[in-house]
Amino acid sequence: MAVLIGHAGVLIQLSDIMVGPHGPGVYAWWFLASFSHQAVLVFFVISGFLIGGELLLRRRRTAPFMRDYMLNRFSRIYIVMIPALAYGFVIDFIGRRIFPNSGIYDAPFFEGVFNPLNILWSILQQQSIWAPQAGTNGPLWSLACEMWYYITFPLLLLPFASAYPRIVSFAAFALGALAVTIMSIPESFFLFGYGAWAIGAFTRLAPRPLIKSTLLSLAAFLITVTVMRLAARGPIIVAHPALTTLADLAVAATFANLLLTLRFSPETGLFAGIGSIHHRLSDFSYSLYATHAPLVFFVWAGAGSLLGRNWYGQLPTPLHWILAFAVIFGAASFAYFFSRLTEARTREFREFLREAIARASRRKDVTGENAETSPAESRTTAELVLEREES
Repeated sequence: MAVLIGHAGVLIQLSDIMVGPHGPGVYAWWFLASFSHQAVLVFFVISGFLIGGELLLRRRRTAPFMRDYMLNRFSRIYIVMIPALAYGFVIDFIGRRIFPNSGIYDAPFFEGVFNPLNILWSILQQQSIWAPQAGTNGPLWSLACEMWYYITFPLLLLPFASAYPRIVSFAAFALGALAVTIMSIPESFFLFGYGAWAIGAFTRLAPRPLIKSTLLSLAAFLITVTVMRLAARGPIIVAHPALTTLADLAVAATFANLLLTLRFSPETGLFAGIGSIHHRLSDFSYSLYATHAPLVFFVWAGAGSLLGRNWYGQLPTPLHWILAFAVIFGAASFAYFFSRLTEARTREFREFLREAIARASRRKDVTGENAETSPAESRTTAELVLEREES
């Protein structure tokens, strides 16, 4: 929601926020509509905590885990991503055809993004790393980072696991290190994001919280985020880019500390009773993240085409506010129904892939048996295998 609100903010021009009088609602919007970057940092930490932390725990097991892990990650990502890319291509195509005079789709920051080949690069998780983004769906840059964290982290971890032969483990480590090096060559957020993700992962191993009070941990995070939000465009930050890195690190660290406190806090703590609400919202949060941007730019282009190219540069009128909130409501509603067809089917898709892999493995075994038996024996073996599958 923080990312969606930040992107919907393109419809609200508040260039006079520091010089003109405004109501409390305008100031609240100005403050809340600029947390999209911090929200992505929080997302990286949560992902590292849930996915990377689980891998750190699995390394102690003696049973192989890589195949199931990769199957889970690929099914989770692609059941939403591929339909989202298709949806984005369609809505961008329509918007460019019916709103050609808006100036939005021809803006310099969209140069080269509408090449259909970019969709293939996005499927290969190269958007905004080694290739341009696919259409207006810029937020998928973080998904590329995420996917490569999912792939490389277990490879780097394998030498410290006991489930695989050492030669396999060190070969996997070399492959993971090579992939991280290649992904780090272009100038992007990949490497720092990996650091935030790793902070979340290793937080999972902490034996006790640094701060026992949930209220104090929450206050530390909110104060840090607020200070970084207000200082983001300050002259000191601009003059010293390294401070931006330190600011991002502070946000990631204080949120990881909050996660650690929550992990050990009693169920009757500060957030008691609202877990079910979070669960319902998280059920379509990925879909919302993956689908909202094309709709935002479609509405932005429509407003520019119908109301004038300079309309969105004007100080906000009631129509500006109506459109901004309509985009937020419309994007959230669309994402919910989109998720019912995609994200909600993740478990089914995962089981389908798992069964397909198992079936292919059984067929391979049958083929191997057939090569060493007579035709009559081969048919009998195949029949037995089919009977096992049916049962």
